[in-house]
Amino acid sequence: MRQPYLIAAMTIALAAPAMSASPAAAAPRASAASCHQAVNGLISLLDGKMDNTALYRETFATVVNGCGPASPESAPAATSQAASPPDRAACDDLAGAMTDLIEDDKMNTAAFVKARSAFARSCAPR
Repeated sequence: MRQPYLIAAMTIALAAPAMSASPAAAAPRASAASCHQAVNGLISLLDGKMDNTALYRETFATVVNGCGPASPESAPAATSQAASPPDRAACDDLAGAMTDLIEDDKMNTAAFVKARSAFARSCAPR
C-alpha cells in the first residue's frame, strides 16, 4: 500500500524544480518522463481512493500546472466544485488518456491540453 505514496513522492521530487518559477515567466515545463510518473502516481492514488490527500493535491497540481503546454484554462475553483460535484467515475480513463498521449510523444499537443483540462475539471482534489 506504500507504493502509491513512493511513486507520487518521487514524481513530485522530480517535477518540483520545473514548478519553482512563476507561471508568468517562460519557465521550462516538466519533462515527459516526470509527467508520465506523475500521471501514473495520480492513477495509483485514484485506485487507492486517496484523492482527498495532500499527496494527491500536490501531484494533481504538478500535472495540471506543469505538464504539456501552458494554457489559459486552469483547474476549476473550489466554489464551482461545490456547486455541482464532478463525475469522478471517468478519472482513471482521463488519466489513462494523458498517459497514452505522453507515451505516444504527444505531450506538447492540443490533444494533451484537452485531456489535461478534462482531467482537471472532473478529478480535482476533494
